[in-house]
Amino acid sequence: MDAAAHRPRVSVITPVRNGARDIAELIACLEHQTFPREDFELVIGDDGSTDGGATGIETEDGHVRVAFGPPRNSYATRNMAVEASRGEILAFCDADCRPEPEWLERGVKALETTDIVAGRFRFDVPEQRTAWTLVDMDGSKDHEHQVRIGLAETANLFVRRDLFDRLGGLDGSIAEYGDYEFAERAVAAGARLSYGPDAIVWHPTRDAGKPLLRALWKYNRGYAVHAGRAGVVPEAVKLREWVPVVQTLRSRRRFGRSLGPDRDWMRANGVEPTVWETLKALPIMYLVIPYLRSVAQLGGWLEGRRMRGQSAPVVPSEQLG
Repeated sequence: MDAAAHRPRVSVITPVRNGARDIAELIACLEHQTFPREDFELVIGDDGSTDGGATGIETEDGHVRVAFGPPRNSYATRNMAVEASRGEILAFCDADCRPEPEWLERGVKALETTDIVAGRFRFDVPEQRTAWTLVDMDGSKDHEHQVRIGLAETANLFVRRDLFDRLGGLDGSIAEYGDYEFAERAVAAGARLSYGPDAIVWHPTRDAGKPLLRALWKYNRGYAVHAGRAGVVPEAVKLREWVPVVQTLRSRRRFGRSLGPDRDWMRANGVEPTVWETLKALPIMYLVIPYLRSVAQLGGWLEGRRMRGQSAPVVPSEQLG
């Protein structure tokens, strides 16, 4: 059969903006997949990059292809890449993630009995970790927990293409929270969301305050824009959330998490926090992040209220931690 005429079963969808090194390393990981090479493709959505990293990496057999677009946001860019893809299964993976060799094989296998599979994240922890490293790990990438409350991230997500198309894809009109919103919308439509512990990708940690706080600001603001547009008041905007320590403590108890960086989740990622690391992390967890979250959600909520009347998806049910 002519290679150009062969339709791959799976399309790996990855957005990128100025991530030449990340893309090169991701392609190297995908070259070692146990899933047959001829049965999957990598479609990179280039979100207005200026570093030229996505130029010239396409392969003659169509195994690696690039959909170029203007700078928008990662969710609009993922939709653009999906439009250019050919697979019946969409495997979303971020450019800075490193899939294990069995990632595609096991993710596709898990999808046989469900509609959406949220794979497992492992953290690539630096030798010289910081309190920020632990705080980042504590508040992100726990797909097993996220699936229990109906959420998932597009950094490691398998979904049937017909379902993705039927739901109208990701909401690319707002820069953040689009993956959580898609999962909620899918579950509300009756789709089965499952955790796939064997479909593993490695994700780098944020080890300094500036990148972590910037990311949390964006995520919480994006969540609140979605909520405000839907006519809902985000949790962190409510007055009780402005009481220091108390609400964070209650939330962690409600979900059965330890008071410091969650030890079970840390151990699952090969990390045992020291007493000193825990003490340094506590003020970040109980003071810095709660107030940042409240301020970010307040601004996002006001922006979302101004957007009322536009097409609004299903209301988010959980605030970001």
